[in-house]
Amino acid sequence: MTDVKLIDVSLRDGNQSIWGAVGVTTRTIEKMSPILDRCGYEAVELLSSTIMAVAVRYHREDPWSRLDLARRLAPNAKLGFLTTGRRFISFSQTPKSVLRLAYSLLRKHGVTRMWVVDPMLDMLSTKENASLAKQVGFDEVVAGICYTLSPVHTNEFFADKIAELDDCRDIDSIYLKDPSGLLTPERLEALLTTLRSRLKRLKIDEIHTHCNTGVAPITLLKAADLGITKLHCALPPVANGSSHSNALQLVRNLNARGHDVDVDISAMEAASACLTREATLFNLASGAPVEYDEAYYAHTLPGGVLATTRRQLNEMGRADLLPRVVEEAVRVREDLGWPIVVTPFAQYIVTQASINLITGDRYSRITDEVVDLLLGEFGPMPGMVDQSLLDRALQTPRGKQVRNGRDEPTLDEVRAKIGATLSDEDLLLRATMPAEQVDAMAKRRQASGGALNALLESLSDGKAPYSLSIRGTAGVVSVAGERSGGGAHG
Repeated sequence: MTDVKLIDVSLRDGNQSIWGAVGVTTRTIEKMSPILDRCGYEAVELLSSTIMAVAVRYHREDPWSRLDLARRLAPNAKLGFLTTGRRFISFSQTPKSVLRLAYSLLRKHGVTRMWVVDPMLDMLSTKENASLAKQVGFDEVVAGICYTLSPVHTNEFFADKIAELDDCRDIDSIYLKDPSGLLTPERLEALLTTLRSRLKRLKIDEIHTHCNTGVAPITLLKAADLGITKLHCALPPVANGSSHSNALQLVRNLNARGHDVDVDISAMEAASACLTREATLFNLASGAPVEYDEAYYAHTLPGGVLATTRRQLNEMGRADLLPRVVEEAVRVREDLGWPIVVTPFAQYIVTQASINLITGDRYSRITDEVVDLLLGEFGPMPGMVDQSLLDRALQTPRGKQVRNGRDEPTLDEVRAKIGATLSDEDLLLRATMPAEQVDAMAKRRQASGGALNALLESLSDGKAPYSLSIRGTAGVVSVAGERSGGGAHG
């Protein structure tokens, strides 16, 4: 039997899958980190660049302060970061100088493990990312093979891709990433047999699969049977649904099958209870098991994308189009050369499918993002691209832009353009996000810092305060203290 180790994804992928990435705040990190530190997890998937952007955009919170808090309150946990492709926050390619800064700052603020995944399975990009992570001091780099279904994505196709990683000394191990929950126990066994036959140095020892089709909990058990020791899972209420298997039930199932799992169940239950309270307080959704849906294997569209498309069509008064959009999305994916249906490509495919149907003339309008896909901005397509579509794309304004030989800015050039006196942390955010969003975060941070200074000055005064009031609205804290013998306030 297998000695299984768990990797918790509640605060990153669970949050993203069930709470639309906006449910976790610094408050959540403060409450959860000490408990997660006791759970005995192999690692905690804490953040991606998307989660960092959400902290700034939606909560006006400093993601670096949040990361420092997690590191301080969970000193024993191995904190991890997920990167997809050569990008940070934006969907477009990030200059290497900026990406190096991002990885350096993540390591500086306590992240030690990185998952490197290229959704287009560009293995050269994966190896470059792994090398960069090791250069700035990451302890562990795990490269991912992103699983999908299509006529070109055969087991042999994945084996050829994984073999390209075997000689990369910057990669410590490989994991299977199944973002749409397409793996079944039978598929997993056949896939692993083929993949392992092509590896001499590296080991596939980790699996990440979602519950979209309802079979992930059984697939994880099969993974343990096949000797995979590291399983990704989430805690309720951010488990199940389009998220990951319920960690508490997973432990029970593994034990029932004879596998050993060295975790602290009471701590895991406490962490789950903490997240449940957060969900109740802020009216956040709870994931629930889904029924098996065979049709899902035809379109493979993530549940969140389907829900968003349904809402958008309803707002347009065209809710009746959804079934046809799903069918058209399959045709669009084929025309594009079978890219994997995962963020952001899933959104690109569905948007183009919707435009095709609404205009009544397929590809009379092609989105810039689809043009980028066709012209290799995200790497080569795995299958054959429809030539007539490619010709159309080349004639669009986007397609006529000069795309090759573009000079990337140095970090000094980025700093000169954005702000010579900025900290590295603020420089990175301003290089990758709209200025007004970072301004709002900085304003809140400054206001909170001013209130804290006022409080410290009040408490350090020789005259003891008679009463102290701390109030907060939208994160801006005000402090008022009344001293004995008078109405002085500070």
